[in-house]
Amino acid sequence: MKIKRAFTSVIAGFSIAVGCLAINNLSANAATTQNGVTNDQINQYVNNATLEQKVGQMYVSRTPQDPNQVKNDVSKYNLGGLIVYDADMKGLTQQQFKDKMKSFQDSAQTPLLVGVDQEGGLVSRLTHSELVQQNGNQFAFPRKQYEEGGMKEVVDDAEKNATLLRSLGINWNYAPDADYSTKPGTFMWDRTFGQGYQQTADYLSKVVPAWQHDNLVASTLKHFPGYGDAADTHTGFAENSKSLTELENQDMVPFKAGMKAGADSVMVTHVIYNKIDPEYPASLSPKINSLIRNNCNYNGVIVTDALEMGAITDFAKEHGNASVDVLAVKAGNDMIMTTDYATGIKEIISAVKAGEIPESQINASVTRILQLKNKLGLLKPENLMFRKPTNNNNNNNTSTIINPGNTDHKNPSVISGNNSITISGITYNNDKKVAFINGKVSDPAAEGSMIMTATNANTGKKITTAVVGGKGVFAIELPMTNEVQNVKITSDDDSYAAVTTKVEAIKADKPVVNTDQNNKQNSSTEKQTNKQNNSVKDEVNITLNTEKQANSAKKNTQVVSKNINSEKTTVTNPVYKSAIKTNYQGKNVITTSHDSAAHAVAQKSNNNAKVLPKTGTKENIVALFGLAITSTTALFGLALRKKN
Repeated sequence: MKIKRAFTSVIAGFSIAVGCLAINNLSANAATTQNGVTNDQINQYVNNATLEQKVGQMYVSRTPQDPNQVKNDVSKYNLGGLIVYDADMKGLTQQQFKDKMKSFQDSAQTPLLVGVDQEGGLVSRLTHSELVQQNGNQFAFPRKQYEEGGMKEVVDDAEKNATLLRSLGINWNYAPDADYSTKPGTFMWDRTFGQGYQQTADYLSKVVPAWQHDNLVASTLKHFPGYGDAADTHTGFAENSKSLTELENQDMVPFKAGMKAGADSVMVTHVIYNKIDPEYPASLSPKINSLIRNNCNYNGVIVTDALEMGAITDFAKEHGNASVDVLAVKAGNDMIMTTDYATGIKEIISAVKAGEIPESQINASVTRILQLKNKLGLLKPENLMFRKPTNNNNNNNTSTIINPGNTDHKNPSVISGNNSITISGITYNNDKKVAFINGKVSDPAAEGSMIMTATNANTGKKITTAVVGGKGVFAIELPMTNEVQNVKITSDDDSYAAVTTKVEAIKADKPVVNTDQNNKQNSSTEKQTNKQNNSVKDEVNITLNTEKQANSAKKNTQVVSKNINSEKTTVTNPVYKSAIKTNYQGKNVITTSHDSAAHAVAQKSNNNAKVLPKTGTKENIVALFGLAITSTTALFGLALRKKN
């Protein structure tokens, strides 16, 4: 493999990569491999570093917007990498962005992998942020590049863009996309090469070396083992029902070609593959991860897709808020893409000390990460020495802060034009304790790069966040409270005006039963039971009462059926006071009838219907027994009179 050949060329503490002359033409920020380290030095670091330092290297985080926080956290947690989005580039000249990245690298004990999603088309952070201007097909989706200029244009543009990325201080690209989709309009369709499995494999065998030319930038095959036609994992669960054999013969073919071509890393998707591991999303699945190591014989860096995405947050909630960071490491990932490093590092350390994760696995992951950094020319011997973390909280050097007011770029407040946030609706789960605010931002290219935040509009307290998904759609899940909430929705892109919406309060969940009316009815029934049948007239009246009660139960059934789609239906029966509360087609239904037909209607579609405590049971038994006696007596009296 190319990685192996690159490392065996390291001699006497330094290595000379192919293409050094080309690299030397870049800015000073683009390090070369002349100052590399040996494998022995990497191994020595791994053996001597603390567990906390090693686990920190496994994190690649979305870049915080406060530059001082970035510098402080990079040093304090020994973070392995950062990923930059539009918000990190907007309003800056290219030189200012390079200076900003350099300031982050200067704060790192071990140089950072700085990643970006630069696939092309709608997933082009450089042009979407306006850090770089669009130039023909150079930043288009590979599908379009191929259609208009053939494979030569695809390869040439990949080479040019890799050189550009490194000149800006970016050394890791989360591209090329190795997925194949069969259905136009699906989430991944536009981002795929679109030429069949084998043609996609041929494309990757050529484009991977182009992206990785001269070891300027590491490329990433995504989203293993093949996204296919699955739904958008930014906003929730997505599934794929292919068998392992189908994946091996179809979706994994392009990935294997890219690995054979020397791809530096592989990104694992959050899609659930039902026929391989129906419980865990691929990024948290040891079964999926083992396919990379064992089935594909790959030994490069494995990285998760962003763990803040809806599919993973939903999974965590359904599993008792389990630590997805720990699960990601258990699955076998080398690097975790998430922002919760302050919490996650501690959780992973605890799992290692508890024997849930072997420290040897941590060591293997960190070794791969450092070998990649060395291949990219990032490491020097002094980077593998240990120093006390620095604190940048009091650093007054804010020359690289965003929005410097330069004349080369428009102000971020208007950079993307008239952008808007639209709330399309609010839905609630069955027990009405969780609300889902559904909406859309006006820019479809915000997918994956924009964070939406829900804040209590009255208190200003942050409630939760969500990542924008495909076509600019987002879904924010937040807990309901006993009071109506005024929720303010904002974007981390300040060109979007905030919007405010209302979320309902948790409604009382008690059945409506007219107790006074029922008591009066029961009292009346008991009086009728105690009456003496002294005349045929009285006996006939009692018989008529019994028939009315039977008709009442029948009528109740009809009322439930008729009103089943109303917001809330309450049915009472004058004799039977047990109540059943259930849910039918999203509507609350309460019935106090024991009539079997009424039950059938009320209980339809809800396996969790529960019977509430009965009331007046003793009185009802007495009433029924009395009615039976009086009815029989009345009928017998009528028969005798008719006979006479």
